[in-house]
This record gives sequence, structure tokens and C-alpha cells, in this order.
Amino acid sequence: MGSGGGGSSEEHSGQDGKTIEIAMMSANPYLDEAIKQYKKIRPDVHIEIKAYKATPQIEENTSSEPLTKADVEKYVQTVSTQLMSGKGADIIVMNELPKDKYVAKNMLVNFYDLMDQDSDFDRNQYYQNIFKSSQNGDGLYAMPFSFVLDAFSGNKDLLEQANIEINDRTWTWDDLKGALKQLKEKAGEDYVGFVNLFPVQLLSEYIEANYDKLIDQGQANFDSDLFRGMMKQIKSMYDEGVLSTEFSSDYSKSLFNNANLLDPITGLAQVLDPKVNIYQKPTVNGQYSGTPFKSYFTLGMNSKSKVQEEAWNFIKFMLSEEMQSSPMVGGFAMHKGVVEKQLKDAKKQAVEGTLTGQKFDANTVESKIQELHKLIDGTGKNLSSDFKVVSIAVEEFDSYMSGQKSVEDVSKLIQNRVNTYINE
Repeated sequence: MGSGGGGSSEEHSGQDGKTIEIAMMSANPYLDEAIKQYKKIRPDVHIEIKAYKATPQIEENTSSEPLTKADVEKYVQTVSTQLMSGKGADIIVMNELPKDKYVAKNMLVNFYDLMDQDSDFDRNQYYQNIFKSSQNGDGLYAMPFSFVLDAFSGNKDLLEQANIEINDRTWTWDDLKGALKQLKEKAGEDYVGFVNLFPVQLLSEYIEANYDKLIDQGQANFDSDLFRGMMKQIKSMYDEGVLSTEFSSDYSKSLFNNANLLDPITGLAQVLDPKVNIYQKPTVNGQYSGTPFKSYFTLGMNSKSKVQEEAWNFIKFMLSEEMQSSPMVGGFAMHKGVVEKQLKDAKKQAVEGTLTGQKFDANTVESKIQELHKLIDGTGKNLSSDFKVVSIAVEEFDSYMSGQKSVEDVSKLIQNRVNTYINE
């Protein structure tokens, strides 16, 4: 489990200035690798992992154990309590944590301040649009180390068969519904817009994509036409057969699929696939705001940490070209040079025929690489949200989907519960 042994931050932090404590839920291969490599260059720095898990841990393969809701709740509760009392780890794995709340209470360090004070750090080496989209206000409080692009793939044959044209800069979920109706008329009733996209999953995606409108400056906005419209739209898509609640392994009957472009290699393979078109995801209102992305691993720094300089040096090491080149990164690296090199390698594989089993000419590959660049440079929406807020919405949503409660009642219930949580 990373490095370090027992002991607490009270014992170590600030005494010799050489112990960094990191709070996390479960093992992260990239973090483990970074700690191992950092030890080689800074043997004087002790990095101690504090893992908080509700479920018993099997020492081997900890990273592959699925996290339970209880794990997440325990982690959120423990870290929040520690931070509120002015204690806690120096570095904190931020995914699933209520970042907005911590920022509002000045519990986290603004990484831009550390970057500005450090003449060795060159922001231009990184995707600054990802930094920008990860901000709270004008500050960056959760450092992303990699990202995954969130997109759709469309079945080219079916789109051509039904003569469907998509403008993914303006299309909405209603347009997707219309496209499927067109396909059903041409090809038959057994086609769906999507397979294996279930109501709570879709609701979670809607909330993530519109989080800044649903939680605006610390105020919940679920008792609104915007959110009621989302719930009605989701219900209508299942009621009308656009989407199905049944699990299916037959993707040939699906007009669209999720196409998460996970990293440069698989991303290039996906955009080269002659059977699919890659699209931006539809929006609720047809207002395009850039390629949505997720960062599965982000770190924050405790504003009360007594070892901020050491903690920043470690985080900076994790952002170095050397560490960002690690296969443990998982996603598109934040370091632009690393992504360029990986795309160059992937291009060579595509031309030789070892990327997808099919040979492509260099010009085709280059044009597809430019398509990927366009998606990366056009990122605008960081799909992050407060785990607890989404949990509340998902819990109450079921009673609307099953017809037990009206959309008004459910939106008010969610509003009240979220407000109670925000104001805790």
C-alpha cells in the first residue's frame, strides 16, 4: 500500500519537515509508483499513506477491489471532520470529496499560487485548458494528473441507412430521440438509441454535465424547471423505447454508444475505426460548451499543512515528464510532450498495422490525430460533482421513474435534502 507505516500527522508533520501524509480511499497505482520513484531521489522525505476504507482490505490487488458506497461515505466523513478541526493529511485524494465546501471554507491551497512562486515550474508544458476547467472560481484546488475525454460513437452504417445527420455542436437529447425514431421507421422497432445506459446512470451524467447550474455558489437549484425537465426527458426516453432498462450484449442494434477516449493509444484507435463516427455528447439545451472530460485522480493540499513546500515538490514530481510517461498514469497525461510522444508512437503502429490490425496511410492517421487534438484543445466541461449530492438525487429519482411520486414532489425532496447537506 504505497509507503510508510503507522503514526499520525500530529507526530510527524512539521517536526523535521520531512514527512508528507497522504489521505486516500484505496490504492492508486500511479501514486504508488510516484512514491517509489521519489524515494530514490529524495530518500530524506518520508511519505505516509493513510487509507480510509469501510470494508476490510485484502492487501493484494487493493486497487482492483470495487469501492462501496460505505467506503466513500467513510472517506468523505473522516477527511471532512479532520479538515474542519484544522488537522488532516497534507495531501488529499480529492475525487468524491465536496471540493466546493472545502474551498468555501479556505481548507485547500490554491495551486496557482504555488506555480507562480516556483520559477522551475512551466505551466506552458501542460494542458492549461484542463487546469482552467478544473478551477473553483479563479483558483485551482484539485490538481488533475490525467484526463479522459467523454464522447459518443455513432454506428456509421445505421446512420447512413436512416439518412441521419448529426450536428454535435448543437444537438440535444431530443434530437437523439428524433434520430432513433427515424431509424426505427427505416430499419425496424427493435433498434435503440443506446444499449446498457440505465436511468440512474443517465441522471448522474446529466447532473455532472450541468453541475454548475444545479449547485450555484453554494445554493441548490434542483427545485427548478431545468432539473424537472431533465427528469421528464429521461423518463420519456425509457417510456418511448428510445432507451431500454434491459441489459443487452447486442451492440449492433444500438445507434450510439459511449466512446470514452481513454488515452492516446486507444483514442487514436477509436477515431480510426471506419465503422463509427465520434461525436460530442448531446446536451440538455443544445448549448455546446466544449468537450466534456473527467479526471479520475486529483490531489488537493491541506491549507493547514506544515510541509507545503515538500508536498508541492512531490506533486511537481508527479507532474514531471518522467512520471507522466509512466504506464500507470491512466488517461491522457497532463504533460503535453508526453501525449505528443504517445501519439507519435501510435501513428507508427497505425501505419504498420499493429494498432488495430489494419494498415492506414500516414496522411489519414495524421488527420485523425488532428481530430483528437481538436477534442483535447476544445475541452470545456469538467465532469465532476459532489458524490453525496448525486447520491441524494439518485435515491429520490427512482420514485419518479416508477410513477410513485410526481416530478414536482421529487424535485422538492431532492432540493431540501441537498440544501440540508450543503448547510451542514
